[in-house]
This record gives sequence, structure tokens and C-alpha cells, in this order.
Amino acid sequence: MKLPRRTFLHLAAGTAALPIASPAAVRGEGTITPTGAIRIVERTQYYAKPGLAAEVLDIRRKASAVRVSIGLPAGEILIKHPGGDGSEPDVVWQCTFADLRDADLAARAASAEFESVRVQMRKLYARFERQVLRSHLFNCLSGYWPEPATRHSKTGHSPIK
Repeated sequence: MKLPRRTFLHLAAGTAALPIASPAAVRGEGTITPTGAIRIVERTQYYAKPGLAAEVLDIRRKASAVRVSIGLPAGEILIKHPGGDGSEPDVVWQCTFADLRDADLAARAASAEFESVRVQMRKLYARFERQVLRSHLFNCLSGYWPEPATRHSKTGHSPIK
């Protein structure tokens, strides 16, 4: 069957507009699916001591395996790209939560194996940073941004907590 050029171009354009999901997202790894509009993203950044970036990555992988063994999502591990400016961390781990981050923290704290991995990691990095961020999901179909629960009283601007 011969496909007319115009039909082919319409199909190609429609395919290009489809959202692209990572394989980890498709498998449900690395995230706890949000039930509401607000997501919490925990991101840890590891700046390895000179010559120890590979070891930091190995221990972060081990920490993710321990997370899975205690019933938590593995999270996502990112590594420094060679094209960067050199200021970025050697290894980054991140995980997305709906409202279950407190349960995640409690499970990690209760795990002797996870604490052992933390002790090993502390010997390998020169600097460690943790960010906990809140993200609002945008509904593309309606153009609706969910409103936060509170507003700043003087300016009317929503606080970011």
C-alpha cells in the first residue's frame, strides 16, 4: 500500500509530538507515582575525592540495591557528563515522591545495611549536597497550574517551601 506524502507527514508529526518516557519511568523505577499535583523530589549530589568517582558510583549503586531490598524504589542515578564545565557533581541520585518521603526516610533510618553503605560513602566524597524540591505538575490540556495551599499575605505570591 502506498501512503500519500501528506498522510505520512501528518502521521510523522503526530508521532514526534508524543511524550517520551524513560525506560525507568515505564517500569516504574525511581519514582513513587504522585497522586496529586505536587511532587517532592529528593536529589543528592556527590563530589568525589580525587580519583574516587568510580567508587562513589559503585557505592551509590549499592545504596540503590539496598533501597530495593527494604521495599523502597531504587531512584535514578546520574553521572557527570564529559562535556560539562567541571563544576558538576560526579554522581547524582534522585527520587520522586508524592507524599511518602517521611516513610522513605524512616525505612532508611531503620536499616543497618543502609547505614553501613552511608558510612562507606562518607569516606569517598569531598562534598555532599542534598536538595528537597517541590514540583507542581502542569496540566497541558487545560492549561491549569495547581494552586498551593497557602499564599503570602503581603504580596499575594505563593511561597515555595
